[in-house]
Amino acid sequence: MSRNHLFKHALIYTLSNFAVAGVPFLLLPILTRLLDPAAYGVIAMFTMVVAFISIFVGINVHGAISVRYLDKSEFDIPTYVSSSLLILATSSVLMFIFISIAGEIISHLTSIPVKWIYIAVLVAFFQFVVQVLLSLWQASKNPLRYGVLRLSHAILDGAGSIALIVVLTLSWQGRITGLLLAWMSVAIVATYFLIRERWLAKSIDIAYIKDALSYGVPLIPHSVGGLMLAMADRFMVNTILDVSSTGIYVVAVQLGLILGMLADSFNKAFAPWLMEKLANISPNSQRRIVRFTYTYFFTIFLLAFLGGEIGQLLIPLLVGPEFQSAGDILIYILIGNAFMGMYYMVTNYIFFSRRTWLLSILTMIVGALTVVSSWFLINSYGLTGAAIGFMIGQAGLFLGAWVLSNLCVPMPWFQALTNKAILQ
Repeated sequence: MSRNHLFKHALIYTLSNFAVAGVPFLLLPILTRLLDPAAYGVIAMFTMVVAFISIFVGINVHGAISVRYLDKSEFDIPTYVSSSLLILATSSVLMFIFISIAGEIISHLTSIPVKWIYIAVLVAFFQFVVQVLLSLWQASKNPLRYGVLRLSHAILDGAGSIALIVVLTLSWQGRITGLLLAWMSVAIVATYFLIRERWLAKSIDIAYIKDALSYGVPLIPHSVGGLMLAMADRFMVNTILDVSSTGIYVVAVQLGLILGMLADSFNKAFAPWLMEKLANISPNSQRRIVRFTYTYFFTIFLLAFLGGEIGQLLIPLLVGPEFQSAGDILIYILIGNAFMGMYYMVTNYIFFSRRTWLLSILTMIVGALTVVSSWFLINSYGLTGAAIGFMIGQAGLFLGAWVLSNLCVPMPWFQALTNKAILQ
């Protein structure tokens, strides 16, 4: 892929991801004026529960599909996809059984009624189906189709939520129902395309199931650790402070997510390009990639600080009076997202080496340390402590991944600073 194609694909992924991230952002002025912080906090906790359930519903095997697509000469992709969907169905049933046993405990910890926790499983199920198709389109370098599907979901999500909350005057239940209906609708469309493009087979293969699980299961600790880093702050705010504080905190998180989406979008285009380069790379190309990465580091940090200044000016316009204090912690959230974007750039080397178990160890260690430090910070400094804890956790994850990436794929991180090179 040429440099022009890299940035063109990055632009498409960025626009589509911003469309999805833009839904909660565009709804902020409406929801923060129609809902109180407590109701907004329940929505935030539901999102966190969906993220946790998604780790076990499907067990990350949609990632295996995209990896095996690159080896499609050795794998029958339709059979692999069908085998992966069997994993999805089985894990979903097991999750329903688990909730029937532990639902009351989860409800007490999250402030979400049990019946809505079952809805979270359905949302996770539909998300996985959509992710399968998106992974195939990304692996086959079809960013335009990827973007159209993501945009369609964003429109359905936003329109449905507005209709349920504004027109039918529902509270947090309207937002959650809008999420469910949007994901269900797009999952139906995704299933249609999987069938039309012959990415589904009538048979499954036990060997493919084992292969997919060998990819996904080792990533469970990594995903849990990542979730601890990304969302444990919200859980602790809800537990230590209250659900209203969670609502205010999540407003700052959603504003900071704009930078996170920008980083994620660029990485979606950069990662396939980097994988191709690493397969047969020269020392000179290594230096160019490293210098480009350093430029990226500087740029994303600059965007974080600029975003913090601009956010202070826009907060009064974006959110209702009860949520204004979100502006006080926005800068810490943005810096944390900058570290997250830097993490994306270095973790690609670990995925290239297929030593994903290293990421699992790293995220579990950093996640545990972040939980402990955030607990003390929240007790001492409230919402500001939670935001600082998030920032520290993302910084630790980036630095750890950077060290591990150089163990997996040595790159001239120091030598490149003294050599003139640009990305080609």
